[in-house]
Amino acid sequence: MARRKPNPSSVTAVECKCRFLERAAAEPKQAIVFDEDLNEYHIENPGGGYWLIHHCPSCGGAAPASRRHERFATVTTAEAERLEGLTSDLKTVEEALAALGKAQYDYAHGLRIHNPARGKKPPEVASYRTLRFTRLSDVADVTLTDFREKGIRFSSQGKYLGKPKGRPTKR
Repeated sequence: MARRKPNPSSVTAVECKCRFLERAAAEPKQAIVFDEDLNEYHIENPGGGYWLIHHCPSCGGAAPASRRHERFATVTTAEAERLEGLTSDLKTVEEALAALGKAQYDYAHGLRIHNPARGKKPPEVASYRTLRFTRLSDVADVTLTDFREKGIRFSSQGKYLGKPKGRPTKR
């Protein structure tokens, strides 16, 4: 029986055994930190935020399984299909707002995509407006992304439930 990968982004089911991440996170001046609450190692970005570490840079083993999934509601197939039915015929931002009501969040640069150089075309960074609707479902938030001339696209994700009870917090 094959071992299960600890995280969806893992390329291996073999866990890190060398403890490099653990040792690095114990060093106060290292950029690597361990979040006990999420059971994740991160590289802190000096400008804010962090990058999630999926594999040990020393041995290549998988980092521990994250508990991040415990913080979000599960969107059932039936609920996903209901939300798809609400949005499937909407073709413009204006149509979406008329049908769904005012979005609870409107981000002018909500999605930023970095495209690498291809052939003679230089690398490109493009930002797209996103609108988030939080009142259409008890378990899901719906995001509209406006790709301008390419049209709009909808996605849904489980609502944030908060920290699981009984888990330790980062010190």
